[in-house]
Amino acid sequence: MNAQHPPSVPNPAPAASRRWQGLLLLLVIASPVVFTLLTDNIWEDFFITYRSSLNLAHGNGLVYEVGHRVHTFTSPLGTLIPAGLAWAAHTDDPGMVLFYFRSIACLALGLAWLLAGPRLRGGIGLGLAALLWALDVKISAFSTNGMETALLLLCVTLAWRALLDHRPVLAGFALGAAMWTRPDGFVFVGAIAAGVWLVRGETPWRFKDWLTMALVAAVIYTPWFAWAWSYYGSPVPNTVIAKGTHLTPVESLHLLVTYPYRFLFGHSAAHDAFLPPYFFFGEWPGWMPFYGRVMALAAAGVAAWPRCPRPARVAGVAFVLGGIYLTITTRAPWYFPAWSLLAYFAVAGGIDTAWTLLRPRPVWRWGVAVFAGALVAAQAWLYAGVTVQLRAQQRLIEWGVRAPIGRNLKNSAVSPRETVFLEPLGYIGFFSNLSMRDTPGLCAPDVVKLRKSGVVSMGALVTALKPDWTVLRASEVVGMAPADRANLERDYFLAATHDVRQAVNDIAWLPGREFLLMDAYYTIWRRKPAGVAAP
Repeated sequence: MNAQHPPSVPNPAPAASRRWQGLLLLLVIASPVVFTLLTDNIWEDFFITYRSSLNLAHGNGLVYEVGHRVHTFTSPLGTLIPAGLAWAAHTDDPGMVLFYFRSIACLALGLAWLLAGPRLRGGIGLGLAALLWALDVKISAFSTNGMETALLLLCVTLAWRALLDHRPVLAGFALGAAMWTRPDGFVFVGAIAAGVWLVRGETPWRFKDWLTMALVAAVIYTPWFAWAWSYYGSPVPNTVIAKGTHLTPVESLHLLVTYPYRFLFGHSAAHDAFLPPYFFFGEWPGWMPFYGRVMALAAAGVAAWPRCPRPARVAGVAFVLGGIYLTITTRAPWYFPAWSLLAYFAVAGGIDTAWTLLRPRPVWRWGVAVFAGALVAAQAWLYAGVTVQLRAQQRLIEWGVRAPIGRNLKNSAVSPRETVFLEPLGYIGFFSNLSMRDTPGLCAPDVVKLRKSGVVSMGALVTALKPDWTVLRASEVVGMAPADRANLERDYFLAATHDVRQAVNDIAWLPGREFLLMDAYYTIWRRKPAGVAAP
C-alpha cells in the first residue's frame, strides 16, 4: 500500500495555532473531569483490585485474601499504582486514593493528546479528533472510575507515534508499558505495527528494527512476568483463566472467516466500540447501531483511501484489525476505548482530506460538514445519556445496594473467614472483607475448577460450595432449576433483601434503565446452622 500524497493535497503540517491546540488539550482533559464530578462513578472491579492493593500496602502481599496467593487482577499498573498511592498518602480511603488515581489518569490523557496532535492533519482534523475523543463517554468513564484505561490510551498513542516516526526503541518502550497496563497490550500495539507495515512510509521498517522493538519491550515487561510466575505459580492472571473463552474453536473460526462480511454488511463487535458501555441491556435509541456501523465503516474507508495521510490510514487499519480481537474475546465495554480512539484518528484525517479535496465544490463541502457535525452530535448525545445512566447507577445501585450489602455482611458475620458466594465481587467483597467465592471465579480457583468440570449454574455452585452466605439477584433466584431452588431453601434462609426498583423506575429520563434494574433487587441467604430452625 502506498502512502504517497498527490500534489493537490498538502503534506501534513501543524495548521492550528498554539491557542487552538491548548484549547483542545483542555477539552480532552476537562471531559473526564466533568464526568467524574457529575457521576463519581467507581467501577465495580476497582474494588477487586483495590482490596489487593491495600493488602500490598499493609505488607500482606499482593493478594485478594491474606494467605491465598491468587492473581485476582488483570492490570499490574492498575493495582500497583493505587497500592503506592494508599501507602504514600497513609490512607485506606478509596475515595482519596481514587482522587489521586484520577489525577494521574487525566495527566495521562493530556500526554496522549500532546503525542497525537502533531500527527493529526490540519485544523479541521485536529478539532474533530479532539471532539470525538472528548465526547467518548467510555474514555471518560473508564479512565476515571478506577480502570487502567487512560494509561493504556497513553501507551497506544505513544506506540502509534513511535511506529509512525520510525523509532524502534520508543516503540519497544510503548509495547512494554502497554503490557504492564494490560497483558493483552501487545494486541493493540501489534495492530498498529501491522498498519505501519501495510501502509508503507518513506523509510520502511526492517527486521532489525522490529527486533530492537521486541527486545526493549522484553526488558521492560520480563521482570513482572518472572515475578508473577514465581509468586503466583503462573504468569497468567486467574482473571483470564476464570473468564476463559465463551466460544468453541469452531465458533471462533466461523467468526474469523465471516468477519469481513459482517464488518461491511452485517453486525460486528467493531461497530459496538462506539455505543454506550452497557447498551446490550437495551432501552437505548434505535439509531445507535447505525451510528456505530457508520463510524466503523468510515474508519475502514480511510484505511483504504490512498489520498488520506498515512497516520490516519495506519490508525484505520489498526482499528479494523482490532475488530477481529473484539470479535473473539469476551464482549466487555472496557476493551473498546483504545480501538475507538484509533478510529477517531482515522475518521478525523479522512474528513480533513475530503474537506481539502472538495475546496472547488462548496456544496459537497457542506455535505462533509454536515456529516462531521452529525458524528459530533451523536457523540454528545451519548455522553449525556450515559452520564445520566451511570450517575443514577452509582447513587442507587453501588452506594444504595451493593456497598450496604457488603457492610451488612461484615457486621453480621461471626468470623472474617465466613464465605460468601455471589457474582458481583467488587463492592460487596471489599466492604464485607469476607472470604469470597465468586462466579466466574476471579478470586476463587475452586469455582474455576467446578465450572470446568461442568458445574456452572448459580444453584449448582451454591450446592457444591456450601458457602456461609449467598448473595443472589432476584433474577438469579427465579432462574434456578427447581432442584437447585429446593436445595437453596432447604439449606439457607432468606436473611435480607435490598430492593430499589421503584427508585430506578421513578427516574423520568434514564437511558439504559434495564442495566440498573438488573441490580436493583438482591436477596441475601444465610446458611442454616445445623439443628437450628431458621428465623
